[in-house]
Amino acid sequence: MPDITIRGARLHYEETGAGPETILFIHGLMLPSESWEAQRDRFAQTRRVITYDLRGQGRSKHAKKGLGLDSLAEDAAALLRLLAPDGAHVVGFSMGAFIALRLGARHPALVRSLTLVGVSADAESWRKMPAYAAMIALVTLAGVRPVAPRMMQILFGRSVLADPARATLVARWRSVVDALPKSIVRAAAASALRRSVQGELAQIGVPVLVIAGEEDRPVPLHHQIAVATAIPGAEIEQVPATGHAVMLEQPEWFNTRLARFLSLKSAVGRS
Repeated sequence: MPDITIRGARLHYEETGAGPETILFIHGLMLPSESWEAQRDRFAQTRRVITYDLRGQGRSKHAKKGLGLDSLAEDAAALLRLLAPDGAHVVGFSMGAFIALRLGARHPALVRSLTLVGVSADAESWRKMPAYAAMIALVTLAGVRPVAPRMMQILFGRSVLADPARATLVARWRSVVDALPKSIVRAAAASALRRSVQGELAQIGVPVLVIAGEEDRPVPLHHQIAVATAIPGAEIEQVPATGHAVMLEQPEWFNTRLARFLSLKSAVGRS
Protein backbone atom coordinates (compact mmCIF):
# COMPACT_ATOMS: atom_id res chain seq x y z
CA MET A 1 0.00 0.00 0.00
CA PRO A 2 2.47 2.65 -1.18
CA ASP A 3 2.33 6.42 -1.25
CA ILE A 4 3.53 8.60 -4.08
CA THR A 5 4.22 12.33 -4.31
CA ILE A 6 2.21 13.98 -7.08
CA ARG A 7 2.45 17.71 -7.75
CA GLY A 8 3.63 18.38 -4.21
CA ALA A 9 1.04 16.23 -2.43
CA ARG A 10 1.36 12.74 -0.95
CA LEU A 11 -1.22 10.41 -2.51
CA HIS A 12 -2.01 6.92 -1.27
CA TYR A 13 -2.50 4.34 -4.01
CA GLU A 14 -2.81 0.59 -4.42
CA GLU A 15 -1.88 -1.54 -7.41
CA THR A 16 -3.23 -5.06 -7.81
CA GLY A 17 -3.45 -7.63 -10.58
CA ALA A 18 -1.56 -7.80 -13.83
CA GLY A 19 -2.32 -7.88 -17.52
CA PRO A 20 -1.90 -6.04 -20.78
CA GLU A 21 -4.27 -3.26 -19.77
CA THR A 22 -4.62 -0.93 -16.77
CA ILE A 23 -7.80 0.32 -15.13
CA LEU A 24 -7.68 3.46 -12.97
CA PHE A 25 -10.61 3.82 -10.56
CA ILE A 26 -11.33 7.31 -9.19
CA HIS A 27 -13.57 7.52 -6.14
CA GLY A 28 -16.15 10.13 -5.21
CA LEU A 29 -16.65 12.53 -2.34
CA MET A 30 -17.37 10.80 1.00
CA LEU A 31 -16.27 7.34 -0.17
CA PRO A 32 -12.50 6.72 -0.44
CA SER A 33 -10.82 4.24 -2.75
CA GLU A 34 -12.15 1.26 -0.76
CA SER A 35 -15.48 1.91 -2.47
CA TRP A 36 -14.02 0.08 -5.49
CA GLU A 37 -13.28 -3.14 -3.58
CA ALA A 38 -15.76 -5.27 -5.54
CA GLN A 39 -14.38 -3.96 -8.83
CA ARG A 40 -10.76 -4.35 -7.79
CA ASP A 41 -11.30 -7.96 -6.77
CA ARG A 42 -13.07 -8.76 -10.06
CA PHE A 43 -10.83 -6.97 -12.53
CA ALA A 44 -7.47 -7.69 -10.91
CA GLN A 45 -7.96 -11.26 -12.11
CA THR A 46 -7.27 -10.20 -15.70
CA ARG A 47 -5.97 -6.62 -15.63
CA ARG A 48 -3.73 -4.31 -13.69
CA VAL A 49 -5.89 -2.21 -11.34
CA ILE A 50 -4.91 1.08 -9.73
CA THR A 51 -6.98 2.78 -7.04
CA TYR A 52 -5.97 5.87 -5.11
CA ASP A 53 -7.27 8.40 -2.61
CA LEU A 54 -7.76 11.87 -3.98
CA ARG A 55 -5.72 14.74 -2.60
CA GLY A 56 -7.44 15.87 0.59
CA GLN A 57 -9.30 12.60 1.18
CA GLY A 58 -8.82 9.10 2.56
CA ARG A 59 -5.22 8.17 3.31
CA SER A 60 -3.77 10.84 1.04
CA LYS A 61 -2.47 14.13 2.39
CA HIS A 62 -5.29 16.27 3.73
CA ALA A 63 -4.12 19.32 1.86
CA LYS A 64 -5.78 22.71 1.97
CA LYS A 65 -4.84 23.67 -1.58
CA GLY A 66 -5.25 22.07 -4.99
CA LEU A 67 -8.64 20.54 -4.22
CA GLY A 68 -10.52 21.97 -7.21
CA LEU A 69 -11.56 19.55 -9.93
CA ASP A 70 -9.16 21.03 -12.49
CA SER A 71 -6.27 20.47 -10.08
CA LEU A 72 -7.44 16.95 -9.22
CA ALA A 73 -7.60 16.12 -12.92
CA GLU A 74 -3.97 17.20 -13.23
CA ASP A 75 -3.13 14.95 -10.27
CA ALA A 76 -4.75 12.03 -12.11
CA ALA A 77 -2.83 12.82 -15.28
CA ALA A 78 0.48 13.01 -13.39
CA LEU A 79 -0.30 9.72 -11.64
CA LEU A 80 -0.95 8.00 -14.98
CA ARG A 81 2.23 9.40 -16.50
CA LEU A 82 4.19 7.75 -13.71
CA LEU A 83 2.27 4.49 -13.29
CA ALA A 84 0.63 3.88 -16.69
CA PRO A 85 2.26 6.09 -19.32
CA ASP A 86 0.70 4.05 -22.14
CA GLY A 87 -2.74 4.98 -20.87
CA ALA A 88 -5.52 3.37 -18.84
CA HIS A 89 -9.22 2.70 -18.89
CA VAL A 90 -10.56 5.26 -16.40
CA VAL A 91 -13.61 4.59 -14.24
CA GLY A 92 -14.94 7.44 -12.11
CA PHE A 93 -17.79 7.81 -9.63
CA SER A 94 -19.48 11.14 -8.85
CA MET A 95 -16.65 13.58 -8.07
CA GLY A 96 -14.33 11.00 -9.62
CA ALA A 97 -16.45 11.03 -12.77
CA PHE A 98 -16.23 14.84 -12.89
CA ILE A 99 -12.45 14.45 -12.72
CA ALA A 100 -12.45 11.71 -15.36
CA LEU A 101 -14.34 13.96 -17.80
CA ARG A 102 -11.64 16.60 -17.50
CA LEU A 103 -8.91 13.99 -17.81
CA GLY A 104 -10.45 12.56 -20.99
CA ALA A 105 -10.89 15.96 -22.61
CA ARG A 106 -7.48 17.39 -21.69
CA HIS A 107 -5.16 14.37 -21.65
CA PRO A 108 -6.46 12.03 -24.37
CA ALA A 109 -3.17 10.16 -24.75
CA LEU A 110 -3.51 8.89 -21.17
CA VAL A 111 -7.08 7.60 -21.51
CA ARG A 112 -8.22 4.50 -23.42
CA SER A 113 -11.86 4.66 -22.34
CA LEU A 114 -14.08 6.37 -19.79
CA THR A 115 -16.76 4.82 -17.60
CA LEU A 116 -18.66 7.52 -15.75
CA VAL A 117 -21.00 6.81 -12.82
CA GLY A 118 -23.22 9.61 -11.51
CA VAL A 119 -21.65 12.18 -13.81
CA SER A 120 -22.42 15.79 -14.62
CA ALA A 121 -20.56 18.27 -16.80
CA ASP A 122 -22.48 21.24 -15.39
CA ALA A 123 -21.63 23.67 -12.64
CA GLU A 124 -23.52 22.99 -9.44
CA SER A 125 -26.97 24.59 -9.39
CA TRP A 126 -27.08 27.86 -7.45
CA ARG A 127 -30.32 26.60 -5.91
CA LYS A 128 -28.35 23.95 -4.01
CA MET A 129 -25.74 26.36 -2.65
CA PRO A 130 -27.60 27.30 0.57
CA ALA A 131 -27.99 23.62 1.46
CA TYR A 132 -24.30 22.98 0.72
CA ALA A 133 -23.29 25.96 2.84
CA ALA A 134 -25.45 24.82 5.74
CA MET A 135 -24.09 21.27 5.60
CA ILE A 136 -20.48 22.48 5.40
CA ALA A 137 -21.03 24.78 8.38
CA LEU A 138 -22.57 21.98 10.45
CA VAL A 139 -19.76 19.52 9.64
CA THR A 140 -17.14 22.17 10.43
CA LEU A 141 -18.77 22.73 13.82
CA ALA A 142 -19.93 19.26 14.86
CA GLY A 143 -18.35 16.72 12.51
CA VAL A 144 -19.98 14.41 10.00
CA ARG A 145 -22.29 12.36 12.23
CA PRO A 146 -25.17 14.89 12.36
CA VAL A 147 -25.42 14.90 8.55
CA ALA A 148 -24.65 11.21 7.98
CA PRO A 149 -28.31 10.21 7.47
CA ARG A 150 -28.62 12.83 4.73
CA MET A 151 -25.39 11.61 3.16
CA MET A 152 -26.75 8.08 2.98
CA GLN A 153 -29.78 9.42 1.10
CA ILE A 154 -27.36 11.08 -1.31
CA LEU A 155 -25.37 7.89 -1.89
CA PHE A 156 -28.12 5.28 -2.06
CA GLY A 157 -31.44 5.12 -3.84
CA ARG A 158 -34.82 4.83 -2.15
CA SER A 159 -35.16 1.19 -3.14
CA VAL A 160 -31.89 0.16 -1.50
CA LEU A 161 -32.50 2.16 1.68
CA ALA A 162 -35.95 0.58 2.05
CA ASP A 163 -34.77 -2.99 1.45
CA PRO A 164 -34.09 -4.95 4.68
CA ALA A 165 -31.85 -7.31 2.73
CA ARG A 166 -29.52 -4.37 2.02
CA ALA A 167 -29.28 -3.19 5.65
CA THR A 168 -25.80 -4.65 6.14
CA LEU A 169 -24.56 -2.94 2.98
CA VAL A 170 -25.94 0.43 4.06
CA ALA A 171 -24.59 0.02 7.61
CA ARG A 172 -21.11 -0.78 6.33
CA TRP A 173 -20.88 2.43 4.31
CA ARG A 174 -22.62 4.46 7.02
CA SER A 175 -19.70 3.54 9.28
CA VAL A 176 -17.29 4.85 6.64
CA VAL A 177 -19.21 8.12 6.38
CA ASP A 178 -19.41 8.47 10.17
CA ALA A 179 -15.60 8.24 10.35
CA LEU A 180 -14.94 11.03 7.85
CA PRO A 181 -12.85 13.89 9.27
CA LYS A 182 -14.10 17.46 9.42
CA SER A 183 -11.56 18.33 6.71
CA ILE A 184 -13.84 16.66 4.15
CA VAL A 185 -15.62 20.02 3.92
CA ARG A 186 -12.70 21.39 1.89
CA ALA A 187 -13.23 18.80 -0.84
CA ALA A 188 -17.00 19.30 -0.66
CA ALA A 189 -16.65 23.05 -1.14
CA ALA A 190 -14.28 22.58 -4.08
CA SER A 191 -16.72 20.22 -5.78
CA ALA A 192 -19.67 22.54 -5.18
CA LEU A 193 -17.78 25.43 -6.78
CA ARG A 194 -16.87 23.53 -9.95
CA ARG A 195 -17.37 25.18 -13.32
CA SER A 196 -19.14 23.71 -16.31
CA VAL A 197 -17.12 21.69 -18.82
CA GLN A 198 -19.95 21.10 -21.27
CA GLY A 199 -17.93 22.93 -23.94
CA GLU A 200 -15.09 20.39 -23.65
CA LEU A 201 -17.11 17.21 -24.07
CA ALA A 202 -16.89 17.14 -27.87
CA GLN A 203 -13.09 16.88 -27.49
CA ILE A 204 -13.38 13.44 -25.89
CA GLY A 205 -12.54 10.90 -28.56
CA VAL A 206 -12.30 7.66 -26.58
CA PRO A 207 -15.14 5.17 -25.98
CA VAL A 208 -17.42 6.35 -23.17
CA LEU A 209 -19.97 4.51 -21.05
CA VAL A 210 -22.26 6.51 -18.75
CA ILE A 211 -23.95 4.50 -15.99
CA ALA A 212 -26.86 6.28 -14.32
CA GLY A 213 -29.01 5.10 -11.44
CA GLU A 214 -32.61 6.08 -12.06
CA GLU A 215 -33.02 7.01 -8.37
CA ASP A 216 -29.89 9.19 -8.31
CA ARG A 217 -30.70 12.22 -6.13
CA PRO A 218 -27.57 14.42 -6.32
CA VAL A 219 -27.10 14.03 -10.09
CA PRO A 220 -30.51 13.70 -11.75
CA LEU A 221 -30.80 11.57 -14.86
CA HIS A 222 -31.05 14.49 -17.28
CA HIS A 223 -27.53 15.66 -16.39
CA GLN A 224 -26.13 12.24 -17.20
CA ILE A 225 -28.08 11.96 -20.44
CA ALA A 226 -26.69 15.37 -21.41
CA VAL A 227 -23.13 14.10 -20.97
CA ALA A 228 -23.76 11.00 -23.06
CA THR A 229 -25.47 13.05 -25.77
CA ALA A 230 -22.62 15.56 -26.01
CA ILE A 231 -19.80 12.99 -26.36
CA PRO A 232 -19.62 11.44 -29.83
CA GLY A 233 -20.48 7.74 -29.73
CA ALA A 234 -21.04 7.57 -25.96
CA GLU A 235 -23.28 4.85 -24.53
CA ILE A 236 -25.61 5.28 -21.57
CA GLU A 237 -27.02 2.60 -19.31
CA GLN A 238 -29.89 3.52 -16.99
CA VAL A 239 -30.19 1.30 -13.93
CA PRO A 240 -33.64 0.98 -12.32
CA ALA A 241 -34.19 0.88 -8.54
CA THR A 242 -30.65 2.21 -8.02
CA GLY A 243 -29.31 5.50 -6.72
CA HIS A 244 -26.02 7.37 -6.98
CA ALA A 245 -23.50 4.70 -5.94
CA VAL A 246 -24.33 2.10 -8.58
CA MET A 247 -21.11 0.12 -8.08
CA LEU A 248 -22.03 -0.43 -4.41
CA GLU A 249 -25.75 -0.98 -4.89
CA GLN A 250 -25.44 -3.35 -7.86
CA PRO A 251 -21.85 -4.66 -7.81
CA GLU A 252 -22.41 -7.85 -9.80
CA TRP A 253 -24.42 -6.08 -12.49
CA PHE A 254 -21.90 -3.25 -12.57
CA ASN A 255 -18.93 -5.58 -12.94
CA THR A 256 -20.60 -7.56 -15.71
CA ARG A 257 -21.51 -4.40 -17.64
CA LEU A 258 -18.07 -2.88 -17.20
CA ALA A 259 -16.37 -6.12 -18.26
CA ARG A 260 -18.46 -6.24 -21.43
CA PHE A 261 -17.69 -2.61 -22.25
CA LEU A 262 -13.95 -3.03 -21.66
CA SER A 263 -13.75 -6.28 -23.58
CA LEU A 264 -15.50 -4.83 -26.61
CA LYS A 265 -13.39 -1.68 -26.62
CA SER A 266 -10.19 -3.65 -26.12
CA ALA A 267 -11.08 -5.93 -29.03
CA VAL A 268 -11.68 -2.91 -31.26
CA GLY A 269 -8.35 -1.44 -30.21
CA ARG A 270 -6.53 -4.64 -31.21
CA SER A 271 -8.23 -4.93 -34.61
